[in-house]
Amino acid sequence: MIASNLHLRVHWARDRDRQPQEFPRLMLVLVVVLALVNVSATVLMAGSWASLTDGMLDLERSIQDRLTETVN
Repeated sequence: MIASNLHLRVHWARDRDRQPQEFPRLMLVLVVVLALVNVSATVLMAGSWASLTDGMLDLERSIQDRLTETVN
């Protein structure tokens, strides 16, 4: 009985010592995944912004072209 209790405590202490080593790995993986998601979202947003800007410039050109056509 005493030996089995001691044996369980030794395993529990070993498991407790291993946890801090695994925890930073998990945090590192989460930080890397979040960074990749953030970068990909930024790239997608920049692409959308560029496309929106191009569309606005085309719209402005077409409005100016129509104004010059109506004036002439």
